[in-house]
Amino acid sequence: MRSFPLSNRIAGLDTVRAVAALSVVFAHLLGPSMPGVSRYIFTGHPAVIVFFIISGFCIHFPFRTAEMSAVAFLKRRYLRIMIPTAVALVLAQWVGIRQYNPIDGYILWSVVCELIYYSLYPLLLPISRKVGWPLMIVVSVIISYLIAIGLGSDKYGNAQIYGPSLNWVVSLPTWFMGCYIAQIYRRGTYFGNIWIWRAATALTASILYWATLNTPIGFYLTMIPFGVLACGWILSEASNAERGNASAIMEKVGEACFSIYLIHVIAAAAIERLGITSPVIICAGSLLLVAPFFFFVEKPAHELSRRLGGRMVVGTS
Repeated sequence: MRSFPLSNRIAGLDTVRAVAALSVVFAHLLGPSMPGVSRYIFTGHPAVIVFFIISGFCIHFPFRTAEMSAVAFLKRRYLRIMIPTAVALVLAQWVGIRQYNPIDGYILWSVVCELIYYSLYPLLLPISRKVGWPLMIVVSVIISYLIAIGLGSDKYGNAQIYGPSLNWVVSLPTWFMGCYIAQIYRRGTYFGNIWIWRAATALTASILYWATLNTPIGFYLTMIPFGVLACGWILSEASNAERGNASAIMEKVGEACFSIYLIHVIAAAAIERLGITSPVIICAGSLLLVAPFFFFVEKPAHELSRRLGGRMVVGTS
């Protein structure tokens, strides 16, 4: 095995993160007040599925052909995600959002899933090298649907109602998809017209959002197929960025995607305490309040994780 440089970032992924994070914000803060079918434009759960795929991609990419230090890897990932989450949790309780906790699952359900995926990855990596990601995806899809179909869902067809012990299993196939596309990713590969991928992914997400609220076909049944489409979009964005077409603004916004995800509902609640009721003003104010959280909480946590975590890639001959 050879070592792989950790600084080797894939341009375009932050654009995807930015779109997904903003979709969650707009779905939570603007969607309920929008008229008719326009309320389905912005989606929450499909955006989280995109986050899972990108997470799998970014976690696995440095280790496609490299050995890893499990201790260093876990220290860096835990510090990076748990410090901002802990601060956000305290802020949420301060503004009175009691359901903002790892058990009830509001916002933090996906963070719990991520922590479990990080914890399992040092064990999953050697398995993937023996059996391959495709087989692992197939097995995980079967298990996911056995749980989802066997237990059913709520009246909205949600796919995160199974609690901390099972939510991560139901979404695991999409995280594995991210690992798989990281394994096969090759620079210089053209993935087609970027606007077709963007439109197809956005339209599909909106249709599935409508379906989960108005038909028996809920997110708990549709998010794995949607994940396949999202993989194509993610690879297309990377291809588009590689040719010099990435948006500098969206790439910068994407760097703060975790802060956007964690803090937007907390900021909205704080703004509403001031007597402000306009969804547009609340949404805009919430996004503005992301900046101090990113610069004073998330970014220092990243730097601390790099300093204390040590070297994740183990050089071998």
